[in-house]
Amino acid sequence: MGVMGVQLSELFNQYIKECRYSACLRPETIRGYIAVFNLFQKVMPEITSVDLLSKEALNEYFKRIETRDRKLGNKIVSGVKRSTIKTHWAKLNVFFKWLKENNYIEENPLKGIKSPRVTYDDFKRLENNEINKIYSAVVNNSKNSLVMRRDTLMISLLLYTGIRKGEFISLQVKDIDLYRRLIIIRGETSKSKKTREIPIHPTLLFHLKDYLDERKTQGYKSEFLIISLTSDRGLSREGLKHWVNRMIEISGVKFHLHQFRHTFACKLTEAGTPTASLQKLMGHTDIKMTSKYTRSLKAEDMGMEINKIST
Repeated sequence: MGVMGVQLSELFNQYIKECRYSACLRPETIRGYIAVFNLFQKVMPEITSVDLLSKEALNEYFKRIETRDRKLGNKIVSGVKRSTIKTHWAKLNVFFKWLKENNYIEENPLKGIKSPRVTYDDFKRLENNEINKIYSAVVNNSKNSLVMRRDTLMISLLLYTGIRKGEFISLQVKDIDLYRRLIIIRGETSKSKKTREIPIHPTLLFHLKDYLDERKTQGYKSEFLIISLTSDRGLSREGLKHWVNRMIEISGVKFHLHQFRHTFACKLTEAGTPTASLQKLMGHTDIKMTSKYTRSLKAEDMGMEINKIST
């Protein structure tokens, strides 16, 4: 039985402090933990203290989030994807393990509740015609040259580097080495906590130079590469979310940011890039994670590989 009367929220705050200062987890990771716990509190308001945690309570939580109505844009949708359930299971499980290790509970309430199996049979990559539509939408709908050059660069950065959202937001001007034609992803911004370098594709190089010249002409001095258009500072996470929604609206292509990462991985795989090299470029510590990104490959994409077989 758990420690009677100890508020769950107080323990979670203590856990987050350890994540932030002792474990030195990335802000992106911590934000994910907080978001899931906040939803748990919202959906299960009756679970206020640690002694109320149980297998039955967690089963009820998953039932509620799978059946509740929520607002998505201008629509009301019901339930969540199995992949979302899996994410919530994983993030809560880490917290519950911490509670058990620190003797606040005797047993993990997720014990006996299996993490959902998720099959990724949907094609998450962006097709060339979709990418071209997004580029064209920027050119045709930008109100000035700075907006056009910044937005074009944003698309090219995502497409030709495959970097994660947190890495993208954290990029600084100093991370761009035009002389060596490399982009440096600093370890403190990366999920792997390791610094890596990504060669700059010729198209990306053109857009980088074009954008940097324009922002210099406009007098921007922010240390962050991607600037906000409302002030001389880096683009915020909310700003990036707004940008994605605007791109969807003006291009007619429904996408999410992570699809660019899948597209990057698939295009390199199709070009014959060794898996070990792809792993390094994507910043994966486990090669198994790299192989998951190639699930977006279609049978027709591998026709050339089949044709290479000789007898």
